[in-house]
Amino acid sequence: MTRSTPDAAALRSRSEALRSDAVAFLEKGEFAASLGQYDQALDAARGTGDETFVDWIFACRAAAAAEAGPAESELLELKRILLRGRDAQTSFRAAYTAARIYELRRDYRKAGFYARLAGDHAAVVGDPLLLAGAQSTLGTIHAVDSRFEEAAECYRRALETSAPPARVSAVNRAVWQDNLGYCLLALDQTSEGLALVHEALDTLERAGAAAHTVYPLMDLCFGYLKCDRYEESRYFGEACLERAPLRNDETVERNALYLLGEASHLGGDEDSARDYFDRLASLYPDFRNLRAYLEVFDFRNVINLRS
Repeated sequence: MTRSTPDAAALRSRSEALRSDAVAFLEKGEFAASLGQYDQALDAARGTGDETFVDWIFACRAAAAAEAGPAESELLELKRILLRGRDAQTSFRAAYTAARIYELRRDYRKAGFYARLAGDHAAVVGDPLLLAGAQSTLGTIHAVDSRFEEAAECYRRALETSAPPARVSAVNRAVWQDNLGYCLLALDQTSEGLALVHEALDTLERAGAAAHTVYPLMDLCFGYLKCDRYEESRYFGEACLERAPLRNDETVERNALYLLGEASHLGGDEDSARDYFDRLASLYPDFRNLRAYLEVFDFRNVINLRS
């Protein structure tokens, strides 16, 4: 039941204002700050007595929780929200974030299920941001399975759906553009891929979204490595490694160390190559002689930076 009182209206207004602030932090990749604002928004929402509104704020908050940690309790509540099915937009948000949580866990079968469910709810709402978000999630699931052509098509649809006059943030579109660029790099369409990633990185840098620049920096390191442009590859790889702690993804450091080791090795800097490969080997203590293995085999055409 909704408690319609002046106090409830004021609390709802406060909750929405805090949610808006949290979204701004989330877009910049400042996940802890976003979660703090969302916690206050959720407290205010609970004071309204409007259970549908509480579900909406909780589903929004879960997006920050997913990026900040394992989000175990959030995932359970998102599933309950989906079962209640009080509102299509809330259901979209719940399904979309559940897909993201499973994606971060690398459980892509379940991520795909919730991504498709999110797409169904997005179609009901008709909001370009929601439709594009659902497409981008499906693109990510294809990408981790090395189905780059299908992934690229999903990211193209996300960008087309979210193009002006749709009111979709430049940060979201830049993330999708970077993902499209990476898929093209993986498909050896390096000129177009590098151009897209560079443009995405520039947009994210201007927006101050430092955490979101980690993947474009890694993608540029990869793209220039594929072009045998080792100095450029190392430049962007070092920048990626420096910013890697901003992301809650342990594979970023490992991928960056491999790419930097490969760029150094192929560029003739054997001392740096040994250093990077030794640092990578330290993350795999059970894999004996990993450095020697990496120095012999070239994995540029088989590595998947999204898996």
